[in-house]
Amino acid sequence: MPRATKTNQHPCEVCPAACCAYLNIVVDNPRTPALLNDLLWYIYHQASELYLDVDGDWSVVFHQRCIHLDGKNRCVIYERRPTVCRQFSSKGCHGGDFTESVKEHFKTDRELIGWIKKHRPALFKRLKPAIRRLAK
Repeated sequence: MPRATKTNQHPCEVCPAACCAYLNIVVDNPRTPALLNDLLWYIYHQASELYLDVDGDWSVVFHQRCIHLDGKNRCVIYERRPTVCRQFSSKGCHGGDFTESVKEHFKTDRELIGWIKKHRPALFKRLKPAIRRLAK
C-alpha cells in the first residue's frame, strides 16, 4: 500500500480528532422559564457552551475528549465504536469550527440572560427577579 502524502492523505490521518473532543446535543428552544433554567444548568458546568444556529436550533456543547482516544488521537475502539461515531464523515468535517452555522454563542449565564432580555422580552419578564438581575 502506498504511503499517504499530504495531497492524498485521508483527512482523519492528520486530524486532531476534533469530532472526538466534544459532545454536541440539540436541546429545546428556551420558550419557558423551565426550559431556560435547563440551559442555565448546562452552561454552569465547566467546559460547556450554548449555541443558537442559523436554522434556529439550540445546542449545548460539552468540550470533553473521548476516553477512547490514544496519544496519537486514534480511536482504540474503532471496530466497535458507537453508531453516532460511525455517522461522522470526513467530507462534512468542520474540524471543531462551528462559525459558519452559529448565530449566537453563549459562554456565560449573563450572555444568555442578556440575549433573552433583548430578543424575548415576554419570557424575560416571566423569569425570577434573581435571574433577571443577571442581565444588568
